[in-house]
Amino acid sequence: MAKKKLDEEKHMKSLTNTHKAIDFTLKNLFNNVESGADPEATKALVIITDGSPSDINTNEIQRCEKLNIARFIIGVGKIDNFEKLNKLASEPKESNIFRIENYDGLNGLLDKLQNKIYGIEGAQGRNYREELSQSGFSAASDKDTLILGAVGSDNWRGMLYEVTGSEAGMEIKDVNLNNDSYNGYSVVVGRRDRVSLVFSGAPRSNHSGQVTLFKKMTHKWEAMSNISGEQLKLEKELEICESAQGRFGMTLAAVADLNGDQLQDLAVGAPLEDNQKGAIYIYLGNHEHGIRPKYSQRIAASSISKQLQHFGLAIDGVMDMGQDGLTDIAVGAQGTVLLLKTRPVVSISVKLSFSPSEISLNKFDCLGSSENAFAIITLNTCFSMTENTNSKGAVKSGLNVSLELNADAVRQDSRAFFIKEEKTSRSLVMSVLLDSEFSCYNHTVYMHSCVKDTVSSVLFRLNFHQSDHQPNSSNSILNIDSKTTAHVEVPFQINCKNRSCVSDLQLDFNFLNSTLLVVDQASFIIHVTLLNKGDDSFNTSVVLFYPPGLSLSIFKTIEWNRRTLSSCGDRDDGALNKTTCSISLPVYRRDTRAVFEGVFRISHYYNWTDSMQMTLVASR
Repeated sequence: MAKKKLDEEKHMKSLTNTHKAIDFTLKNLFNNVESGADPEATKALVIITDGSPSDINTNEIQRCEKLNIARFIIGVGKIDNFEKLNKLASEPKESNIFRIENYDGLNGLLDKLQNKIYGIEGAQGRNYREELSQSGFSAASDKDTLILGAVGSDNWRGMLYEVTGSEAGMEIKDVNLNNDSYNGYSVVVGRRDRVSLVFSGAPRSNHSGQVTLFKKMTHKWEAMSNISGEQLKLEKELEICESAQGRFGMTLAAVADLNGDQLQDLAVGAPLEDNQKGAIYIYLGNHEHGIRPKYSQRIAASSISKQLQHFGLAIDGVMDMGQDGLTDIAVGAQGTVLLLKTRPVVSISVKLSFSPSEISLNKFDCLGSSENAFAIITLNTCFSMTENTNSKGAVKSGLNVSLELNADAVRQDSRAFFIKEEKTSRSLVMSVLLDSEFSCYNHTVYMHSCVKDTVSSVLFRLNFHQSDHQPNSSNSILNIDSKTTAHVEVPFQINCKNRSCVSDLQLDFNFLNSTLLVVDQASFIIHVTLLNKGDDSFNTSVVLFYPPGLSLSIFKTIEWNRRTLSSCGDRDDGALNKTTCSISLPVYRRDTRAVFEGVFRISHYYNWTDSMQMTLVASR
């Protein structure tokens, strides 16, 4: 608003009416009780100008002297006749006049200038501790104690006090907050597993606002975690200023359980976000940390009404106004109060199954036409839906979910597909209406007659989410904790001599290097031979044990009588002295022989001895 008014003013070119501006300030601000001026307060006048005065002094400076108004002059850029500006400053003039190259230099002057202004009031610089604490600015009770907010403590960094009876208050503070954060502006107390918790709002922290969680540890309070307001990525200078005034944490409210997890939740107001339209944030409770670090919902005033201002000035969330068993949240805005109705929360789980129990190998034939497609299995998708909240008949049937079902999900080229005439139809995207406790759907899956890999299982993966478009009869919402993925692996037919497969793995290896040369990043190479003389071996692996001075960089197949793949390092949890290599998962076929080459990197930082031991183990 201020920038808009300035833009509408006609520029006066070379005129700089500094004395008239001082006269206006004296008449309309400093000496005007109606504008909020305190006649007894010590006053300071800061003049920022990029030109010397072009008007005449008609006793404005003398009036300032008479009223003991301290005057600070900031000259911007190259100013002709700077002596005129010198006359405006208070004594000592050399300490109260500043020159900067451009307006960006104002940032560096902030602390220096504030120190001088605070010094006028009798304190030494900005080192305020309790003088302006405003203890009791906010308050909440915890059993037989009071938690009081003191936003002005520690140079307006702010803190809280725990007060019991007539005893001196115990400080509750976050040392990581910056000055002018206003911590303690709002406060909410709670308990988790008989431990006291305090949430404190600091709406000016880092220009966006912050809420800090304090936990009572024996006889002192500790800051455990914090959540911050959104830093909007804006480019325009005016919009950045607006974002800095969001005042996240200006209001806090403990909210009765919203999602049915038996934990209390938290609502945080940011009434100056979105150009002072306002917003509130909902944080769900957490057993370990009090609340979750990421908000579950942001409700912007603009999503309700374009006319709302300062939405989130006050919040209350303990009432059930609709008598439906669900908590309602009352939110104050400028000139009005809004009641937000809570929706029933439902959890949805999904299970994938298939029939028959394995993919038969009888119809696969690469000697004939490879384009013939046939059905291999029927995939069954079953959803179950339960309500988490305890509403009194508030749940209306019907919830649309959008799902995506992917075949052979971990492979670049899928062996399976859902439309018989389209080999590329590996994904099935659809929307389904869940209108009962259980809803099931069947999908036929196809393969071509020539599939080279009939060993690796086919992985089917399903993802789903609540659809944007819901039937009019539905008022439920999907629980954000619902697991929205499912997968199932479909195996190929297994061939064994007996009903139970008994493999016979024979492992051998040899060093290609006659000596190990300890030079950083030098190579050491081994060859590993693995033969299966028995039945098919499932989940086969080779575990390599070696000194920590070695690190396996390559493990590849160099000879084979049947195509053999390997994958290393995904089952070792960061171990430095071993690597597990999976071999042709899920099945290492009978009579398969393969030779692998392992390349190690050597570290010269390791304390090597005269000999080295390496052990390899084959397992299934």
